[in-house]
Amino acid sequence: MRRPLLLLVFLAMASGLAWWWLDPADRRLRVDPRSREVALLFPAETVGRRTAAAVLRALPELAAPEQRAELGARLSSPSVRSAERVTVAFIAGKPPELGLDTPEVADGGKVIPGLARVQLRGVPHGYLLVHADPAAGLLETAARRRWLGRALIEAGARAQTATIAVGESDDGAFLVATIAFAYRTGEEAEAALARLTEKQGDFEALGFAARPGTDRITRRTKLLVVRLDIETDLVLQALRRH
Repeated sequence: MRRPLLLLVFLAMASGLAWWWLDPADRRLRVDPRSREVALLFPAETVGRRTAAAVLRALPELAAPEQRAELGARLSSPSVRSAERVTVAFIAGKPPELGLDTPEVADGGKVIPGLARVQLRGVPHGYLLVHADPAAGLLETAARRRWLGRALIEAGARAQTATIAVGESDDGAFLVATIAFAYRTGEEAEAALARLTEKQGDFEALGFAARPGTDRITRRTKLLVVRLDIETDLVLQALRRH
């Protein structure tokens, strides 16, 4: 049986990153508000990144099976590579909408939380941000494709939204990703943290460790943030199977 990608993590830290006081402004993009997931790609940041091509080949998995090949071809097109920012909106029952340098709007559209942008800046050479509202669809795909392990899927089960930021270490040795789950209450967030860290030392659960004080930050922010540093060679092996 193939192991979940999460079991390939070299270092994992469950940490409610203390970015809540920054209070960054939300970004409202001209994207269909019915979108379940919205991906923001920054092509310039993918240049020279060993993980980028494999990660972008995996992105169409969020679409229906019959739509994936076309979306994959569009993501590899010259127009996408030359854009400053690319958005992909995944809408239930419709083909994904791909936009180049999608403008911001004052009303309507789809809101990308300001905290998500802080999250992207928090990973080195961040090139991809995926925001899911609600979180369920993204988690279902992640579980089906074995991108994430059972412990992390279970921790996010009651989250309202999920946001993944993907980057790469300076030397290209590691894919660096953070996953932020937002909960309805601080108690739910703290309970998710407890579930994730209760199997400390258990290899199958990776022994997630939290920094001192993470429980208080998690409760206050209603956020559970997990950082994953995964060896690039292992990422490429795992994604090559799909």
